Amino acid sequence: MYLKSINLQSRFFLLLLFPLIFGACTDEVQIRKSALRYYNDGNSALKHRDYQVAIWNYQKAISLDSESPNYHYNLGLTYYEIGNYRESIESFKRVELLVPSQSDTYYNLALAHYKMSNSRLADIYYNRYQDMLSLRKAQERLEEVRKKQEREAKIAESDSKQKVLKRNSLSSSQKSGLKKKLKPGKSEIPNWE
Repeated sequence: MYLKSINLQSRFFLLLLFPLIFGACTDEVQIRKSALRYYNDGNSALKHRDYQVAIWNYQKAISLDSESPNYHYNLGLTYYEIGNYRESIESFKRVELLVPSQSDTYYNLALAHYKMSNSRLADIYYNRYQDMLSLRKAQERLEEVRKKQEREAKIAESDSKQKVLKRNSLSSSQKSGLKKKLKPGKSEIPNWE
């Protein structure tokens, strides 16, 4: 009797919990959609050089979804455009934390620090940018070499298959030629008389 009541209570609890979990998932999706809508509105405002509206929309998007590097990046670009380099640097540093391998972020940090006459920091970030570009180029070259080696291996494999096929066809044609030369009932052993 006691087990039945526990089982019934747990089922009832699960029935109440399921809508809450499902509702939370749909709320999160709606929040992300709203953030994306603000982001797109910010992009439109930035395109039309309405910087204050762009900043407001990007900040609203970030308040809803602070983990999207694109929101911070575009906010940093907007601050840079109006000459608010300190805020621009803060936005780009947030992008750097979220996506450390983004080379454009380092370039923009270098520009903003340069505009603020922080030549030492500008040099540091510009060197990081150059390092990222060099690394990307090296990776691209490595990928090209790997693809070239794969192509050459496929060509070599194809050539070797063709050679084997030619050898097989030659040997089969030679065998058929020998069979034609042999007459039934006669031996090919030479006579030494």
